[in-house]
Amino acid sequence: MLVDIVVVVVLALAVAGGLGFWIRRAASCGRTIDAPAGELGRVFWGGVMCRYLITSGNLARLEVFDWGVRIRGTVVSRWIVPTWEARYAELAIAELVSLRWSRLGVWFRLREDAGGMAFLSYHSNEILPLLEDRGVPVNRSLAQIRRVEDLYHASGEG
Repeated sequence: MLVDIVVVVVLALAVAGGLGFWIRRAASCGRTIDAPAGELGRVFWGGVMCRYLITSGNLARLEVFDWGVRIRGTVVSRWIVPTWEARYAELAIAELVSLRWSRLGVWFRLREDAGGMAFLSYHSNEILPLLEDRGVPVNRSLAQIRRVEDLYHASGEG
């Protein structure tokens, strides 16, 4: 009986520790700015891809504002999907990327800061013209990557 309790407690601590570690790593992909309220233009549902996190399904949303873009988790997934924001002027390029077995994503690469965030969606071809209309350079050629880390090396980081 005592052994069973000890095993359950040890397993619970291991799960809690692992989950905490995973959440901290995912949060390191986040980026928030002092964004104005702005007018929300469009919302797209999808997933995210960054150095320490890839989600499937519709756990994230891309919000397109008049000042820039915000990627964040849905009500259910805000505890794991980090918020990532950028003004249009901060974006060096938005380009199509895909892992071998994933949906297409729009990789948002920053001008000054290496790295970025990808938004995975079936609507990538609707997102790119919206960015282009705001002066963001767009690359519609699909970059097939073998692993997420490749995106960071391409941007000069790591």
